[in-house]
Amino acid sequence: MKYIALAAAGLALAACQPTTRTTVITPAPAACDATPYQQWIGKDASSLISIDTPDNMRVIRPDAAVTVDFDPSRLNVETNQRGIITAVRCG
Repeated sequence: MKYIALAAAGLALAACQPTTRTTVITPAPAACDATPYQQWIGKDASSLISIDTPDNMRVIRPDAAVTVDFDPSRLNVETNQRGIITAVRCG
């Protein structure tokens, strides 16, 4: 019984402690610009290995599972069944 009273007193004191809230502000991701990459259309996707590509890029092949979230900083490179780039867009 003595331990229950001590535990209850400890909880009551803990409830009186002031709380501090920290607000974390994350900067908006840099917007993507697909214009400079339109020259990739018609080329084989394997050629992307040897060139400088954006960090936030994904190659989407036909029937590939991809997330549907919109990321304004992501560059999407779409290919056909033969691996030829058919579209380059942001999102």
